[in-house]
Amino acid sequence: MANESSGGAELEHLLAQLLRMLSPALTAVSADARPGAADGNGLPAVSASEARALIELVSARGIAQGELAALLTLDKSTVSRLAAGLERKGWIRRGRDTDNQRYVRLYLTPDGREVAGRLWQAWQTRQARILAALSADERAGLSAGLGGLVRVLAAEPLHDQQAEGVG
Repeated sequence: MANESSGGAELEHLLAQLLRMLSPALTAVSADARPGAADGNGLPAVSASEARALIELVSARGIAQGELAALLTLDKSTVSRLAAGLERKGWIRRGRDTDNQRYVRLYLTPDGREVAGRLWQAWQTRQARILAALSADERAGLSAGLGGLVRVLAAEPLHDQQAEGVG
């Protein structure tokens, strides 16, 4: 049922359109991360999940797979496969936790750190380009609207938590 107050139908339409656009936009950032053909050091294709994991690993400096799963809001088995793929690419390594040998932690390799840095720079460049195309009024409205959206979404339990009875 559409919310008719305050342009609710239009907002619902715009939000649906935004969500459809976001998925391919996240993976397209990897194309922006590739340097020009002249330097010959292009990055391989990177999925949105791989990009998100690499960025999280930059700040984590060694994180358990379960912790990464929570940060990415993915299930542990998905993160296990994701980590295995990143390890095959040489972007992460697994190592035992120094305080508790039962835990395995994920660490970026130097190559992984470089890929993550390029992805982050590509995302920042894309974000700056998008924001520069908006008027000051549009940026102010977007800031207010996204702030509210983030606040409401943060208060909503995750879909998986609802299914498991966790909330």
